[in-house]
Amino acid sequence: MTNIYVEMFPASNGDSFLISCGDDQQINILIDSGFAATYKNYIRQRLIDLNEQDKRLKLMVITHIDSDHIFGALKLLSENENSETANIIPIDHIWHNSFRHLQVDYEKFKSNEESKLNRLLEGIVARGYPNEVTEELKQDKPIGARQGSSLASLIRIGGYSWNSHFDEKAVCIENQPYINLTDNIKITILSPSYKELEKLEKYWEKELYKLGYKEKITSSTFFDDAFEFLVSREKLRILNLQRNISKPNLTFENILNTEFIEDTSVTNGSSISFILQHNNKKILFLGDSHPSLIEQQLRLFFGDEVIWFDAIKISHHASSGNTSPSLLEIIDSSNFFVSTNGSRHGHPDLITLVQIVHRKIDGKRKLFFNYKTKASEFMDNEDRKKEYNYEIHYLGYKEIVKI
Repeated sequence: MTNIYVEMFPASNGDSFLISCGDDQQINILIDSGFAATYKNYIRQRLIDLNEQDKRLKLMVITHIDSDHIFGALKLLSENENSETANIIPIDHIWHNSFRHLQVDYEKFKSNEESKLNRLLEGIVARGYPNEVTEELKQDKPIGARQGSSLASLIRIGGYSWNSHFDEKAVCIENQPYINLTDNIKITILSPSYKELEKLEKYWEKELYKLGYKEKITSSTFFDDAFEFLVSREKLRILNLQRNISKPNLTFENILNTEFIEDTSVTNGSSISFILQHNNKKILFLGDSHPSLIEQQLRLFFGDEVIWFDAIKISHHASSGNTSPSLLEIIDSSNFFVSTNGSRHGHPDLITLVQIVHRKIDGKRKLFFNYKTKASEFMDNEDRKKEYNYEIHYLGYKEIVKI
């Protein structure tokens, strides 16, 4: 009964994983939900099938506010209606950090419905989420923008158990580093910390000031919606470190001579990352987190020795700025999952993949992809696979990896 089953949905350049624990697969966890089309084409029917088998989602984790992680959740929660009717599937718990979780004394703020702030918030809500240009999103109707249409609003209106393991406060390491989801499933929170959430709050305030608001920020009925819409528009700094894959003489050694520059996105920094442990097996889920915090927490919990995981979900689609050489010095596994089709930012980055397989290991490493990309095809070379002792696997829809 110790097996863990990992399903990686085709989520375009986004993330969505279904984790099932135990041979009967009764404990199910949905981690992120990709785009609206991801939900419509893949996740929806999978969850309906689980419901028809009298199964439910024990936990749904929305790691952070970014369109490639939350748009599917918007569709799911709008169709599910609420925690009582559960048209798609019952959901026991939802973890998601919104504006209300950044404010320690949120309830003490007074609303001023006639203030300039509320007029500004109305404008932000009217703009809604950023326009996406991926082919997956073109297959579906745009996500509508209105008060009450944000992910946070759908969770609240649906009456779901929201961050209840954290006393309805933020999911972060200071509030509760260890969660016993069941008697034999333990979750260790690695990210975010208060510091990362504070950076997100400062980003929000800075963006409001750019839009012309200069007064003290208070609470209002628009805050969860406006916060989500505005933060989802953060422009990521894309590190152009991808080597020219078409070069005939490109080697692992050439690729490894690349300077590491850490991701600075405040939304990625706020990503919920954790270790899921089921009996004697443990999986590392890194969301889009920053490696410096993950490394800090792992050293705090485990010391400086190499930590072996039964599987690792690589951070931010294997972006070069989210997996540092020093982090890879203390984590390893036989199974690495990379979720992206590379359409938005050219992920995965070769440097990340090469750093993973370049290290010596007893046995083979397996790299699991849900799409073929230029980087994955470069890695899928028989001579390289033999020399560095790794395998490449492409997972199709409903294809499950037993850990």
